Amino acid sequence: MLDEKLLTQYHELLGNEGVQEMYEAFASNIGGYVDYLTRLIKARDEEQTRSQAHKVKGACRTLGLRQLAANMEWLEREEWHWDQVDDMLAQWVLELPLHQHQLRHWLKARGIE
Repeated sequence: MLDEKLLTQYHELLGNEGVQEMYEAFASNIGGYVDYLTRLIKARDEEQTRSQAHKVKGACRTLGLRQLAANMEWLEREEWHWDQVDDMLAQWVLELPLHQHQLRHWLKARGIE
């Protein structure tokens, strides 16, 4: 679920404060990113949906959230139908808190937070 190797590298480079800032930026922005993505999907705007998926993918990868990023990469790059996108996003939104919880657990285990 987490790319712990990447997170460890960030921790070594940025220290506790830097990693904490990265997490806080993600936590404060991801809701807005997903809300916007949801609106684009409802509007059936494929070009902007793919563009926003790219942004969400980057935000997830930055914090080692591999599985969430992989879903966004699929949305960004692959062939799909809108019903598939609706289902994927609904599942993604349900899984986001679980991944964030695991990330917070990882951070807390290293004295971050």
